[in-house]
Amino acid sequence: MTDAPRHKEWDSFSRDLARAWIDHRCLPVPAHGPTSIADAYQLQEAILTHLKEPIGAWKAGVDPEGAVWGSPLPCTALKTARSHWSTPARIVRGLEVELAFRLSPQVLEEEKLLPEETFFREGILEMACAIEVVSSRFLDWPHIPEFWKLADLQNHGALFLGESAPYDPDFPYLTPRVSLLVEGHEQAKFPASNPAGDPRALLQPFLRQCRDRGLPIEPHHWVTTGSYSGVYFLKDSGHIQATLEGLDPLTALLLSSP
Repeated sequence: MTDAPRHKEWDSFSRDLARAWIDHRCLPVPAHGPTSIADAYQLQEAILTHLKEPIGAWKAGVDPEGAVWGSPLPCTALKTARSHWSTPARIVRGLEVELAFRLSPQVLEEEKLLPEETFFREGILEMACAIEVVSSRFLDWPHIPEFWKLADLQNHGALFLGESAPYDPDFPYLTPRVSLLVEGHEQAKFPASNPAGDPRALLQPFLRQCRDRGLPIEPHHWVTTGSYSGVYFLKDSGHIQATLEGLDPLTALLLSSP
């Protein structure tokens, strides 16, 4: 793992963020915050330590300048198809249809990066449709500094995973057909696209980052890779169905608690 947070108040605040995660609360943004990806990663790890949870999955994406960054996801945030997630209605709940991957054990053990063509052919074991629920532990989100968003587990709330399928190198990764039905109404943007272009291109650089920070991706871990559908913010309870170009549909129920 990376070094402990450099500011004492960050250690205290990471404990507060972990408590806010558990209690579904939002906090003011501190006056002093992370100023780099390394700082934000330190805070992510401190939050997980305070949660006392193992890593259940990962999310990878691109920062505003196009570089790769991401976050470990607590195991309790990982949901199966047809399950539910309940939060107070005041909490941000943005829905995104994403593509998640499980990497091959050989790639996870490989020290060097493979040529992209080889990785696309041999490096991925399985894929699945996913719904990520975007959320935040901060008041005034999204109008907060980007590194605080990254530190807050990259705006993560929950990850619903559909049935896995064998990896298909011929899947239309740039422009798949995508649907996001909320109470039967289509909410996906058209045409579908991913901020990274082909999301497979995120995987090797992100794998290297995880190794460098001492948190290697495990064979059972899934990595979700950014939204194809845009984001739809749910205000109330709702039945959700996501489909992604021939993969098994994924259904979920989001509930609004008092």
